[in-house]
Amino acid sequence: MTRLFAAEWSRLFSRRVTLVTLVLIATLLALLTFGFTLTRSTPTPAEVESARVNAASAAEIWDQNVDRCSKVQSGLENANEHESFPRGCDYGPRPTTESLLDYGFSFHRQWPSLFYTAAIVLTLAGFVVGASFVGVEWSSGGMANLLLWAPRRGSVLAAKLLAACAGVGAISVVYLGVWTAAFMAVAAGNGTVSQMTAGEFGSLLLTGVRVVLLAIAGTALGFAIASLGRHTSTALGVGMAYLLVYELGTLVLFSVIQTVDYSQKYRLFPYISAWLTKSYTFETDVASCRVGCVPKAGFSGSWEQGGLVIIAVVALVVLASFWSMKRRDAR
Repeated sequence: MTRLFAAEWSRLFSRRVTLVTLVLIATLLALLTFGFTLTRSTPTPAEVESARVNAASAAEIWDQNVDRCSKVQSGLENANEHESFPRGCDYGPRPTTESLLDYGFSFHRQWPSLFYTAAIVLTLAGFVVGASFVGVEWSSGGMANLLLWAPRRGSVLAAKLLAACAGVGAISVVYLGVWTAAFMAVAAGNGTVSQMTAGEFGSLLLTGVRVVLLAIAGTALGFAIASLGRHTSTALGVGMAYLLVYELGTLVLFSVIQTVDYSQKYRLFPYISAWLTKSYTFETDVASCRVGCVPKAGFSGSWEQGGLVIIAVVALVVLASFWSMKRRDAR
């Protein structure tokens, strides 16, 4: 197993698809960094003072909302009619002077959206790399030749899957490190790098871990679908069909008929959003909500629920690919 993994690891980084993917995501990083560099500007003393005053007022209201929500949800106070509160009293980050400054770029304020963008890029890249890594083996006959000297089908497929996931995981870690350093450098260029608290730094690291794990999940999913179909195009076709027909199709359908989007609970994207952002709430009609709750017609999920759904979907498809590997011939 160790030899198989080492061989597959070496082959992963020698493939053109992997190298092209690395070049593409590096190019995207360079373009985004350059774009933010063009839009950056240093706030004037007057703008800083105005933001400080507004932040103090907004922070006071934020504190009042959080305190009120905590007392209601803990049962110390009763909510008023039609009064509703977010899940876990999550009103977002507490307003600060920097968060209210109107300038082109602030790493302290915008790093979550940057990490979410990186998650999309790395997950899609992982899906393509994982699908092509095993799909080409099946379509070219390389898998059959490999099984001649290593007839243990499960071990062969597992070694390929582990190599693909480990490779994309390593790429994601390096990419996020460079991504973070690049945008911090952009922020430093206009004097907007502020001191992050231990809690904020911990949140950044945990978000990075979730991004890497999501990229690995995308790799495993693409790998498993391509193995089931024995061709790279199978995984790409299934992925495109799911996005266009199910994810986007249901959005268009429910917007046309102008009714509640009940498909939210049965689509993967809300759970991915919950995994990345720590919670996800889809509210359709706040007036229909009883005191202190998420509307019945809506849908709310935590990052734990999102992670469990993603794991379940990926595990199901991966197990199906291993079952197919054992049941079918290797030609």
